[in-house]
Amino acid sequence: MSTWKEQLAFAPLETADRGEEVARRLRHAIELGVLEDGSQLPSESYLATRMGVSTLTLRAALAELRGLGLVETRRGKGGGSFVKANTGDVARMQKQSVGTYSLEDLRDLREFRAFLAGSAAAAAAERSSRLSLARLEYMSDEIRTSEHPADAIRADSKFHIELAASSGSVRLTRQEAELQAEVGPLIWMDPAPRRQAAADDHARIVEAIKAGDVALSRQLAEDHVRRDMNLVIDERLELDVSPIDTKGKPPSVDRVVTAIETLAGTFQGIAAASLRDLEQAVRTSISSGVSREKADSEIYAVARRSLAIGVPLLYGNGFMADQDFYGEGWIAWCYAPTGPESHQRLYIDMDLYEVNTVPWLPGEDTEEGGYHVSHAYVDASGTNEIVMTFGRRITVDGQYAGVVGADVSVSQLQTAFEPHLRALPPNSCIVDQHGAILATNTGRFVGGTIPVDSGDSHELPGVPWRLCIGYAG
Repeated sequence: MSTWKEQLAFAPLETADRGEEVARRLRHAIELGVLEDGSQLPSESYLATRMGVSTLTLRAALAELRGLGLVETRRGKGGGSFVKANTGDVARMQKQSVGTYSLEDLRDLREFRAFLAGSAAAAAAERSSRLSLARLEYMSDEIRTSEHPADAIRADSKFHIELAASSGSVRLTRQEAELQAEVGPLIWMDPAPRRQAAADDHARIVEAIKAGDVALSRQLAEDHVRRDMNLVIDERLELDVSPIDTKGKPPSVDRVVTAIETLAGTFQGIAAASLRDLEQAVRTSISSGVSREKADSEIYAVARRSLAIGVPLLYGNGFMADQDFYGEGWIAWCYAPTGPESHQRLYIDMDLYEVNTVPWLPGEDTEEGGYHVSHAYVDASGTNEIVMTFGRRITVDGQYAGVVGADVSVSQLQTAFEPHLRALPPNSCIVDQHGAILATNTGRFVGGTIPVDSGDSHELPGVPWRLCIGYAG
């Protein structure tokens, strides 16, 4: 067994629940072809020492694998534990339905997988003169003959894990194996239409690596992974199909555009109402001269009530106080990550939060009484979601006191607009002022960008968003 495989399958465990982790690690190694059919596992004492667990824990894990039909134990001379990875057992492995993932989950998985595969391919190309690529080349074509989902899963996963191993990084390889275990079954629910294209993609990646072309190797690997994941996203989109009521007739484009404009106006109206409630609470607390702690409590209570009305269109809202006005910076913000009953207070370390550079902060040129709508951004210092924020500056007697805001998550926009977009031509999208796609009816566009002034586009009222119909780029 080569070194990287041993490090991948038998590395010391890091989680506390080691009994389940041992079986999970070995099961994934078998299912993905890292431990190949018929190969003999090392001795129990060696495995227990190598993985940092007791012999009793290791034996329990092997017993679980025997129960799943993935390992068999032979007695007598030449005996031991042997891998038994027939395709029937692999096909029955536990896998989550694509419906358990949100579109944001799948978009994030797509980009992470593309980054890993691209980095691995680039590193392999840099080292190509020192590598033996015969095994990778053989695996690149193995998927061509796969007839069943289990065959396709293992052949494709083996190629990607071997590609990751070619980078020389065991950590990267282990991460790729974990991702393959998670998404492989989703990609290959039906291998017939994909096996030829996948084999061709694999071959091109290997040729670029052999040629030492770092940039091309990275690009080909990233494009290949994104195409695969876009198929999964399309499957997920299909589950959400709930077209608008057409009373038996296909809706006209004008009617759909009107419905989308109305919905955009609803988002704007809910956010504007929340900003008004919050601004009133801030001004009341200032005029009454209450303590900072009392003001925080009162403003947060209003934010919570306002958010309860705005969910599911709103994701969060609140007030960020200016340090110069109050003597210290603080935030009273409420958000609801999973629905109306999941209100939580947002806690931010204000000593580390660069208030003046946050993308949602309205500028001094914002019209008095108006509001600023940010572009879509990752709220890395707060909710860790992709959101956009409606914001309004609060001034008292000409002095800046802080800003009130209302968040909308991009996933909420996709959920709300997608039924209407379904009635439009493929590749129809709603984009923000920078061209970031907020909602679409086509999987490959989820989380992407297109030019703001693309083709047949319509401005949406009250928000800096545009509807682009049937983007041809």
